[in-house]
Amino acid sequence: MAKISGFFSSMFSKIKGVPILIKDPKKRWWVIVPGLVILAVIGGLIYYGTVVRSSQQTTAQPVMQTAIVRRGNLTLSASGTGTLIAANQVQLGFGTSGKLIKLNVKVGDRVQAGQLLAEIDNTSQQIQLLQAKRAMANLTSSVSIATAQQDVATAESNVYSTKNQFIYLISPRVFYDEQQIADAQQALDQAKAEAGSTPTSDQQKKIDGAASKLKSAQAALSGDMIWYAQSYVKNTFTVIQRNSVTRQATKVIQAPTDADIAAARAAYATAQASVQEAQWYLAALTGGTVPDNATGINLNTFEQAKLALQSAQEALDGTQIYSPFSGVVTAVSAQLGDSVGSSAIITVADINKLYVQTYIDEADYAKFAVGNKANVVFDALPNLTLTGKVVEVDPALVTSSGTSAVSGVVELDPTSENLLLGMSAAVEIIAGDAQNAVLVPVAALREISAGQYTVFVVKNGKLNLTAVTIGLQDVVNAEVKSGLQPGDVVSTGIVGTK
Repeated sequence: MAKISGFFSSMFSKIKGVPILIKDPKKRWWVIVPGLVILAVIGGLIYYGTVVRSSQQTTAQPVMQTAIVRRGNLTLSASGTGTLIAANQVQLGFGTSGKLIKLNVKVGDRVQAGQLLAEIDNTSQQIQLLQAKRAMANLTSSVSIATAQQDVATAESNVYSTKNQFIYLISPRVFYDEQQIADAQQALDQAKAEAGSTPTSDQQKKIDGAASKLKSAQAALSGDMIWYAQSYVKNTFTVIQRNSVTRQATKVIQAPTDADIAAARAAYATAQASVQEAQWYLAALTGGTVPDNATGINLNTFEQAKLALQSAQEALDGTQIYSPFSGVVTAVSAQLGDSVGSSAIITVADINKLYVQTYIDEADYAKFAVGNKANVVFDALPNLTLTGKVVEVDPALVTSSGTSAVSGVVELDPTSENLLLGMSAAVEIIAGDAQNAVLVPVAALREISAGQYTVFVVKNGKLNLTAVTIGLQDVVNAEVKSGLQPGDVVSTGIVGTK
């Protein structure tokens, strides 16, 4: 620069001295003007060469930015708010109205599941229950059970006699044919029901077989009916009648009428049904299985008595309040002598496990998942951090403080702290945590395909492309599972200077 300046001074002196030698004022003006122009041109060339060109060269040269791979902690989390709630909380009232005569608890008392908490006057309900119990006891006594057993035996004997009378009237062969037809018809109906509207080849074979058996049984019955009319009636129902005057004997066929056969058939069916009803009733008395379609007068009487006993017990239960679970009484809103009813007068909360009803911004929905750990700091205990985990996330957004949010429940780990239900808290959901991990700036990552990354490692002034396995990452850093070591230098990009 000094040489250029000296050159400039020398040239300026020479050019500056030129006008002095010319005497003619007109020529002198002509000489001065070219000298100034030349001086301006030379100055411009010098400025361009030293300033502008130097600036252009500086701008054109890129600068590589780098970062050093290090160890550190990386946590992915979402912040929200919450309220302390109990594992379960219930408000209890009576099932009917009355005068409060017992109040066994006060606020703060610990109660056990099934413990009697309060009671209203229930004299009439106790009497009704006692009567219902006596009625049921009479029906299920040893005498009643023995009577039911005898009824079964009597009904079975009646089946035997009515069956024999029916068989006598229609013949054993016809009776057998009718049973075969009934069985074949039942088999055919069942096969059709199993096959539906589009039977398979095997199902169709089963249907055809059942139909064939039914047809054979019907043909057998038709043949036996001819035999019945021609032989059985004559051989079975022929009787000898004697004239009361002449004492002459005459053979007469007294064949059963259609009405006689129908009556015998009905008597047999009734006897069979009576056996079934007697068996169902005995099963009910002795605790056996009774189908829903069971019938019988005795069975109906028994079920009515059982229903009356149940209703009486429910009426008495409606006059008492029992704790449904073990917990703490958190509210009592009545006194002895008050007229009370179905409105809640006692509140019980299960605080063996505590939960925080939590709300997270919907943008952090992916981080709010069941099983994720959580840190909870209650407003009243700012120096205490409790831990827990997410156990429930609602499937739909809710509105909290006028904005959409994701709602869920965090179960707190056991703690000895005296916490109050309803306490407000700040909740941090931990979606991922990497302690003492190898970290690299996200800016250094080059994603070559979905989930596949590389980085440029700087070694001896050269860039080396290296594949890496990435774990957790936030907007700044990423956890490196493999491919890099602490202390490695990586490129985070190339930036041009101005």
